[in-house]
Amino acid sequence: MRVEDFITEFREEASDKVLNAPFWTSENIVSYLNEAVQEACERANLIEDRSTPAVCSLTLQVGESTYPLHPSVFEIKRLTFRGRPLDETSVEELDQDCPGWESRSGPPRAFIFEQASGIRPAQVRLVPTPTVTGTIALTVLRGALRPLSADIPSGKPEIHERYHRRLLDWVFHRAYLKQDADAFDPNKAAQSLALFVQAFGERPDANVQRKHRDRRPPVVQINW
Repeated sequence: MRVEDFITEFREEASDKVLNAPFWTSENIVSYLNEAVQEACERANLIEDRSTPAVCSLTLQVGESTYPLHPSVFEIKRLTFRGRPLDETSVEELDQDCPGWESRSGPPRAFIFEQASGIRPAQVRLVPTPTVTGTIALTVLRGALRPLSADIPSGKPEIHERYHRRLLDWVFHRAYLKQDADAFDPNKAAQSLALFVQAFGERPDANVQRKHRDRRPPVVQINW
């Protein structure tokens, strides 16, 4: 479906065909649609990427251990250096198994995924601190790279076509929460959200995700 198809179908189903004063502008609808794409990606891991250079490649700098990730990334599936996979670990595991790890340097052997915090984007911390240059290759789960726009009616969501129709459930959910006497309908909003959850699952809890990562099996002793 194209952006114009989403707008048309939404207006038909919502009976929002008032030309001069619709309840929802095209910009409203596309804003909800962008939210829907991001929500679907985070809930159902719809975009796995290992080939987009701006997202899946990091250039190592000697003495630099921490690197910001592309804003679209919300999980790292795999990370390699010179064809060798690096183990994912955590600060807690390293403190327990590799005392003094923060002062160690050498070719990277493991990594810590650090979630976004405040205005800081998500980042990856390499262990030990690199003493070599090169390129880190990532396989990531991410959201869309570019938002859709009402000004580009031919644009399409960056997920498979078979999921497009279900994105409208989120659009209706958000639309019916609009604080307007003619648009606000909490019952319809809840029904639409239930359909979206049925299709894409519940939204992952960031705290649960962090605890899950911290419970990963300890890494094998690193050969510094």
